[in-house]
Amino acid sequence: MDYKIISKIQKLLALSESNNEHEAYASMVKAQELLAKHKLTMNEVKGFKVYNSAIKDFWTNISFTKGKWKAQLVLLIADNFGCYHFFNTRRTNTIIFFGREEDAYICRILLEYAVDCINTTVRKLRYEYLKNGYSTKGLENDYALGFISGLKMKFDEQKATNEELALVLIKDKMVVEKYSEKKFNKSIDTSVEREGYDDIYDKGMEDGYDFDISNKITRKAEDETPNLIENNEINII
Repeated sequence: MDYKIISKIQKLLALSESNNEHEAYASMVKAQELLAKHKLTMNEVKGFKVYNSAIKDFWTNISFTKGKWKAQLVLLIADNFGCYHFFNTRRTNTIIFFGREEDAYICRILLEYAVDCINTTVRKLRYEYLKNGYSTKGLENDYALGFISGLKMKFDEQKATNEELALVLIKDKMVVEKYSEKKFNKSIDTSVEREGYDDIYDKGMEDGYDFDISNKITRKAEDETPNLIENNEINII
């Protein structure tokens, strides 16, 4: 049996128990389609024990104080890969994902890669603006917000054209339950607005839409495994 297919069907069956009538129906239909396609029975799938990875905190190397666009980026990534996120606020706001080990691992790779791409392009744009005597205050903010907007558009289009993908990426029921048990002492303001660089925002939007994540994930996964990442404890104060 293909464990990945069975795992996917089991996730869809779990979603079919949702209180959302439309979501439950769509999940059951898709599960039935996969059962027929792979010549599996409901009893085979329900009786097959698929390894459930640990649900835990995944620390990233990304933090911020003024660059609140990073909070918007991590929200987008977490929502599209079945995870939650929060911040360790000791001295600076360090970003942490919470979810299934394999999902949080992918989120971490995506976040760090996206931030690196944004920073690299912003350095080039600042150089060009300064060389021509223009101010660069707020340039990073507007490029990053455009990038996030373009990336969101890409994610939304992918889910709209792939119903199976959209259903599987919904947060795992156990992840939702475990996250609801977490206690946080405070929240931070992550609201951010554009600074008026319309051309920079548009470029960021184009780059975000064209952002290619598949190759980076494949290369990174060859060098690391989730088991190599430390399970750090956190303190939110």
